[in-house]
Amino acid sequence: MAANDVTAGSSRQRGSKMLAELVPQKLLPKNLGAGELVTVYFAIIFGAYGASQMAAGGWAAISMLLLAFVVFLIPAALASYELGTLFPGEGGIYIWADKTMGKIHGFIAGWLSWVAVFLLLPLVSTAFAQHLQVALGVEWPLWATVVLQVGVVCLITILCLAKVDVSLSLIKKIFFVSAGTAVAVLVCGAVHAISDGSANPIGTVSDVATLNLSTYGFIFSAAVLWLLGVETPFNMGAEFKDQKKGVGQMLTLGSIALLIGYMFGIIGTLLITPVADINPTTGIAEAVKSVSGFLGVIVALGICAAVLSQGLAYMNAYSRLLFVSGIERRLPRVFAHVGQKSQQPVPAILLQAVLGIAVIALFFSLGSLNTAFQLYLATLIVVWCLSIFYLYTGIIQARKNWKHMYEERGDQVWKIPGGTLGLWITAIIGVVGNIAAIYYVFDLPFTDEISAGEWRTWVAGLAIFALVVGVIVFMVSESKNRGRSVEDQLADLAVDDEPVAT
Repeated sequence: MAANDVTAGSSRQRGSKMLAELVPQKLLPKNLGAGELVTVYFAIIFGAYGASQMAAGGWAAISMLLLAFVVFLIPAALASYELGTLFPGEGGIYIWADKTMGKIHGFIAGWLSWVAVFLLLPLVSTAFAQHLQVALGVEWPLWATVVLQVGVVCLITILCLAKVDVSLSLIKKIFFVSAGTAVAVLVCGAVHAISDGSANPIGTVSDVATLNLSTYGFIFSAAVLWLLGVETPFNMGAEFKDQKKGVGQMLTLGSIALLIGYMFGIIGTLLITPVADINPTTGIAEAVKSVSGFLGVIVALGICAAVLSQGLAYMNAYSRLLFVSGIERRLPRVFAHVGQKSQQPVPAILLQAVLGIAVIALFFSLGSLNTAFQLYLATLIVVWCLSIFYLYTGIIQARKNWKHMYEERGDQVWKIPGGTLGLWITAIIGVVGNIAAIYYVFDLPFTDEISAGEWRTWVAGLAIFALVVGVIVFMVSESKNRGRSVEDQLADLAVDDEPVAT
């Protein structure tokens, strides 16, 4: 591989394979069938607390969710489906951007996607702690909550260090629990509306059908946040049993389940709780508890289980980006290590756990915890959305420069319908949706504890910092890898370099 193969996708010899395409399938088992993929996809994206946050915006949450689903999730799903079947392998967007745009773009796409895990593990541990307090009817001091959060991250880590089958089994079982929490709040909402009337009557149809982003752009950005992650299961691409059929079922059934779950959660919560009283994290559990104390406890505990499942999905999927970066020698070689018994990337999982706990400790030490958390959340949306742009540049470049791969893989590749027109419509809508999501993050602060000017400066600064760090890591690794062929690096990894069919 030429040392100057950094910027253009065409500079990599077409048909040549990355280490990330050769090595993982020799080390990792293929245990992700259609059922596992659907439930992992749902676990990564769906959060009942996401429905609570959207419901806090009133009935406009329904139209903003539908808009985000159409202009953000669907284009991302279509692009991911085609790229995932064209370039199957561990690393997902890392591989896709590398093959279509060049090495630096591949690493940066993976880096920006991986940065999300810094907040996602603290996020699920926070949601777990808050819902457990709702279930028990107690309010613990901050230090006790932090201890519980650290304990949750440790539990997720221990479960992930076992064979991946352990995580997959739990995720599949908890899927029904997670979906059940959304059904429960809708049923309770209907009961409350029949007996006592809706807590938030719909004044006009426009309340539900509005597309007024100037007023409700913050809800649109929140909806995008809770739809992020379409491409994340592809980080485990080498472990898919069926790249085309399994992925198709994952994206179709998983997306339908997501939309229904969020709609049930939003509607049920709004029928029970006045908008001004909706807790953006525990709103669903508290709404159900106000109708039935016993059922509210069950729902709160169910959401605890659901966020634990979400943490397992995060930890497993994102560890593969570190694993691939280790294989590609962008990070220290230790991250390419896979446990002999667990067949899991142990160092990658451990690093993510340490970083997650560090972020929890950081938030605990800050005076204005809410402001710091909201800034981090906003930066998460911006950075993650920046990585999503690679889906659309990648799919256009793939159609242009990898025609031979489409021919070689034949009907194993799923293509966006409509030919070139369908491709461009998907890319344009996706890019516009992505830009809108980022714009409305900057438009207004998520909290009134900070001015709009300071908010924009901090969010931009944090996003640029994340990007610059990624570029520095790549440049350092590139200087160390200069002049080393794929064969040399395979020898370093002590892996047979005989090509394996994909």
